[in-house]
Amino acid sequence: MNSKRNDTFTILSAIGIILILLGHLDLGILSFGGIFPYYSYHVMIFVFIAGYFYKPADETHIGAFLLRKAKRLLLPYFIWNLIYGLISIALRKNGFVFAGELNLYNLFVAPFMGGHQFGLNAAAWFVPALFLLEVIDILVRFVLGAVGSALVKKSGVSETEENKDVRDNDTSVIYGTRIEWLVMALYLAVGVAAVWLSQRGSVYDVYRFPARLMLMAPTLQFGRLYKTRLEKYDITPWFIYFPLIFVMNYILNHVHGGLAYSTVWVTGFAGTPLTPFITTLTGIALWLRISKILSKVFVPDDSLKSEDIQAGETVLGDSNFCMKVLCGIGTHTFDIMMHHLAVFMVIKGLFDVLGQKTGWFTDFDAVAFKEDLYYTYVPGGAQWVKLIYLVLGLLIPIGIGIIQNCYKEEHNGKA
Repeated sequence: MNSKRNDTFTILSAIGIILILLGHLDLGILSFGGIFPYYSYHVMIFVFIAGYFYKPADETHIGAFLLRKAKRLLLPYFIWNLIYGLISIALRKNGFVFAGELNLYNLFVAPFMGGHQFGLNAAAWFVPALFLLEVIDILVRFVLGAVGSALVKKSGVSETEENKDVRDNDTSVIYGTRIEWLVMALYLAVGVAAVWLSQRGSVYDVYRFPARLMLMAPTLQFGRLYKTRLEKYDITPWFIYFPLIFVMNYILNHVHGGLAYSTVWVTGFAGTPLTPFITTLTGIALWLRISKILSKVFVPDDSLKSEDIQAGETVLGDSNFCMKVLCGIGTHTFDIMMHHLAVFMVIKGLFDVLGQKTGWFTDFDAVAFKEDLYYTYVPGGAQWVKLIYLVLGLLIPIGIGIIQNCYKEEHNGKA
């Protein structure tokens, strides 16, 4: 496996989760003056990564695929959902209105409808959504592959050498072939339809459930298309590449008056139904190229041999501190998504308690603290304090993830 490719995507994963935290903190230090608003692409970075690391062999082992995905994504999600549901009981008793009731709906259904049921784990809505998207995607590809195989056999056309180079012998006829472009067109049409319906007020309540998956589908396919068809052409010199995408986003911002949209609620789209997908691609393109540059800076050719970040493996063998930090973040994105809002809430709670005991922090908004999940208190408006939220919002969830991994290893060793 290509170590440089994995180094790049580990860094991209780390950058993606940092951007999500910055978005929740309303801290625009990496938005380049608002030209690249986080909410115009940051969630889609992870959809793109999932598409990039797609395994075509799964199409012939769908049962094993579903079991693996459920074990890796849904099982830990539902365990933590129960834990946060129990915590929500105490929060509700103390007047925190964003904490939902602990019931079967919020435990097992609400996660797929929006994932904001208990508040503190709201950012992890992406986990069940990605699971459903990948399940639907592989079923679509299985059907298309079966139809394609039947047509190939009926026509008697042999497989091209190009196709043999990009896929395993036991996969369908789709992966890496020109058919990927047709799948891209199909998914893009579905995504554009979701935006078009949202802009006309037709996406609300239960309709957000399918619309969310429709919106995410094109980026999943683009990740796969990039790996199989486009990556070898991604060689544009940086002095052309960066000005081009910056100018493009600047023009889109100027014309449409803003580019941010909500993936989870499928709302807030500016411009045409195609605009969100353009800004998704420009945002991913920006940070993908930066990730490639950083991988060359931080990782000597003979050092880090990282594993597939989608497998959640610990990255070993690197002596560069910056790369160690990025790898730690990039391989614990699930933990950070799941826990960072809870960490933010604890920090705000400490400010509240300390303020009550000392008389400090008189500008703390106790009402917003209990009613607005995304209220971020900074004493006297000092925005640099948000960096404390950011650092702890990364480190504490990583620590939780490390403890979990140690427990699993110990448990597996005893077994």
